[in-house]
Amino acid sequence: MSKLKLSDLVVVTSNEGKIGEINEILGTSHKVSSIDVPEIQSLDLDKVITAKAKAAYQKIKKPVLVTDVSLEIQGLGNLPGPFVKFFLKTLGAEKTVQIVKGSRRTKVTDAVAIYDGNFLKIFKGSVWGKVVSKTKGKNGFGFDFVFVPDGYDQTYAQMPSSLKNKISHRAKALCKVKKYFEKG
Repeated sequence: MSKLKLSDLVVVTSNEGKIGEINEILGTSHKVSSIDVPEIQSLDLDKVITAKAKAAYQKIKKPVLVTDVSLEIQGLGNLPGPFVKFFLKTLGAEKTVQIVKGSRRTKVTDAVAIYDGNFLKIFKGSVWGKVVSKTKGKNGFGFDFVFVPDGYDQTYAQMPSSLKNKISHRAKALCKVKKYFEKG
């Protein structure tokens, strides 16, 4: 893996929002493959991201960078976890948070995996905050409209992307990726 450069990685996602964030945070424009990669169903984010990275590599046969997110809402028994995409697709962000009973305290974790067919490395970034009961803001995607990180009074969707991309769970994970490649 030592000869691999950050610029060699192909970002595998069909999510335009993620592509923009990845490029802004890493400060580069990456090759993108919008292939559909099946995701295993597991509450273990490491298992999900590992399987996703290996499946993406098998499809394109090039070094990949993939991401997956977990949204753990305490008032939902730490669900939806890695099933956040399913919850949002089925219920939408507002209905998902309206069913919360009790604590709105929430941990968001982004897992980023790089895989070149032999070597797999996972980087994680987490942010604590809360989910609000009504969507707020116009920027972003997914749960950005309902998540307020600790220390702020705005949802991710209310923040300028320049701020969100400095403090978010994805920013924390991707900064670890960047440092890893800078070290060589």
